[in-house]
Amino acid sequence: MTNISEQLSYVENNLRKLNESIDVGQGMMRQIAQLVKESQGDKHDLDTLKEHLVDDRVQKRRYGSTVAAEMAGISHPRLYAAEKDGRLPSPDYRLDTKTKVRAGYTINQINLMRNVFDTAPRKPEGTAAAVVGVLNLKGGSQKTTSCHLFSQYLAIQGYRVLLVDSDPQGSLSFFYGKRPDDNVQYEHTIAPFMLEDDEALIEAGLEPGASESLDYAIQKTYWSNIDIIPACLQNLSIDQLMPEVLSRSGIGYTDRFMKLRHGLIEVGKNYDFIIIDGTPSLNLSTLNVISACDMVFVPAPASMPDFASTLQFTDLVAQTLEGHLERGEAPNIPDIRYFITKYSGSSYAQFMSDIIRKVFNVERGDVLINEVHSSDEVGKATNRTYSVYEQNPKDSDNPKRLKKTVEMFDSIFSEIHDAIWDTVWGMQPRSDHMAQLDELFQKNAQIKQNLEQVTESSKEEAGNE
Repeated sequence: MTNISEQLSYVENNLRKLNESIDVGQGMMRQIAQLVKESQGDKHDLDTLKEHLVDDRVQKRRYGSTVAAEMAGISHPRLYAAEKDGRLPSPDYRLDTKTKVRAGYTINQINLMRNVFDTAPRKPEGTAAAVVGVLNLKGGSQKTTSCHLFSQYLAIQGYRVLLVDSDPQGSLSFFYGKRPDDNVQYEHTIAPFMLEDDEALIEAGLEPGASESLDYAIQKTYWSNIDIIPACLQNLSIDQLMPEVLSRSGIGYTDRFMKLRHGLIEVGKNYDFIIIDGTPSLNLSTLNVISACDMVFVPAPASMPDFASTLQFTDLVAQTLEGHLERGEAPNIPDIRYFITKYSGSSYAQFMSDIIRKVFNVERGDVLINEVHSSDEVGKATNRTYSVYEQNPKDSDNPKRLKKTVEMFDSIFSEIHDAIWDTVWGMQPRSDHMAQLDELFQKNAQIKQNLEQVTESSKEEAGNE
């Protein structure tokens, strides 16, 4: 049996190795751009290298004049006239041609057109921004991917979006060029607001009282109409310290779950949508995220282990609501919807999809019609940190598959968009998704009948226990 000094020595040695790895890794993160250029410069062209960098991100995707004008809600002669009379800046031109050829327009440039001509879509006048969360307990459910792509889908339409990364891993922040625990520290996150830590913000150079609002944490991104409140590992301090903060402040039961919502509603005046990437756990942070939201969308991968995790998440939320009811308290409770991810054409995925629909579709529309199919394009885009919405089709190694992937996400996000308008703002969605859902179930009538028999058997077994 080893003595205590040997055990402490073992711990110290492991700590030394971990700290060495951390120091080297953080140093590399600070110099990642130069390191990539030096190590890969003789193997790849400059454009390929830029795809893999995080800093100095730019919008790559460009649209032709006619398409850009149509997206902006104007004619292309009107676009040219505005460029000529100075209402819009002069267009970009390609550098690889002898004659002057327009290079096309980025989404930022198209959104500038929308602002000049007042054609951008906006939330209904007099209403607050729609607060939407994407949550699940299990990693790998495409939670962060969904937040990332949905924010860009909305921005492409012209909406103003605020992203809130509450996940200590900070993956969503990374996609927008914010490096967790490097150029994103504690004072840049929601943590000082949640913990009422004015001292930390004053030390960071902010005015006294800064922790009373989330304004200090909002950062611009390389998308002109997407801002972000980033995250880093120190977001974990929220769950470690918040119980003590709440106890010290004497805040009421309901308000301890509503703090984040109050903060987001205040800063949300200049946004149409606020999208929260939740943590893959159910803790005080997640409970604040849930109560902050008008709607929560739960990605449910079409596999048995992931179905079990989704069911567990739903059960934990239900237990939380039961606790509210027992106390006679009613924090804000969002409308919860599910959407199927990692779907494939296999019989197993179809079977799991039907189970998900049967279990979670208590009312029509609880499970969205469209599924997110497994796609190599998403994986490739994630590796490059530029999404499928940011790639020029002509630069893709498989333009047809890229187009199909974008259309798939357009379908699911259009459905989510319509559900939000209908539920949050009481506006009728553009298309009758309920009729499509009825048709979907009619096609699977036999499977539905089998699942109903299984459900009845489960209820009987539960009643006999």
